[in-house]
Amino acid sequence: MCFTTDNSYPWEKVLVPDSVDKKTKSPWNFFEDFENEKVGRLRTNKFTTNDKGTGLKPFEIKEDPDGNTYLAVTVKDGWNVDQAGWTKETTERAEFEVKPKRVLGKEIWISFKKRLPEDFTHIDDRVLFFQFKNMISTGKVSPLIGLRYYKYGNRLKIGGQIGGDARRSMSQQEKTLYRIDTKYKNYEGNWVQRWKRYRSESKDRDVDGTASVTPLGKWSTYKIGIYITKNDDGFVKVYKDGELMFDYNGVTYDWRGKYDRSHIRIGLYRDRVVGVSYPDQTIHFDDFIVVSDEKTLDRYIK
Repeated sequence: MCFTTDNSYPWEKVLVPDSVDKKTKSPWNFFEDFENEKVGRLRTNKFTTNDKGTGLKPFEIKEDPDGNTYLAVTVKDGWNVDQAGWTKETTERAEFEVKPKRVLGKEIWISFKKRLPEDFTHIDDRVLFFQFKNMISTGKVSPLIGLRYYKYGNRLKIGGQIGGDARRSMSQQEKTLYRIDTKYKNYEGNWVQRWKRYRSESKDRDVDGTASVTPLGKWSTYKIGIYITKNDDGFVKVYKDGELMFDYNGVTYDWRGKYDRSHIRIGLYRDRVVGVSYPDQTIHFDDFIVVSDEKTLDRYIK
């Protein structure tokens, strides 16, 4: 394969084969395995963080006994609190991302490895560890796709919102129209689909296990494909360890309001209830890859 160079990101290992359509090429193309980072606090300028006051404190480079280095991301009670003000519920977060880019009409393929340490403690609340989010210049929007734990880690919800009116509050019926979601239950060590709803379609059940639940202390690999378009040929696909868990086809951008940019965020983002102290939580990440086509991505997933 022949690769070209994107000078806008001189630090990236650029992975763009000549066969990729330049019109749909991802604005990000890189492979970050953290092997060039020193053990200790994350010092790279490759990523920005969603900083609410703790800076780079939640982000540490660590090393396994076999010499592999990876990024550990931690949230502690009271770190990076996003105060809602008028509600008793707030959030705590430690997320990192590459520079946001404009992606309408682009195809993006993302992969990363994730590990929950052996001493990880799940909580009875939302814990999000990945989101791809389109931003509108006016109004709040939900991610197009997010990966979230619930119910002490026994539920996994994959999904988000493909559009709506970002300039005003929408009714529940409108929100449902633009939702694409699938919810899984941990049943005897397998993720079993409880229901799915794509743009108000009826809920379906699948009694078969779709993918294995990764034990604490073990790595899992996620692969996510996204094509952002206002046409019907868009898609969002999510694989875990090679198993397809989410497969939406159709319009992927139907927002009212001026499009600004899109974000790929990885880390730890959890709900917080005032007066309730949740335990410290750390998630490990490695081999963060973003490219323009699935074939290229598959060549580099370890």
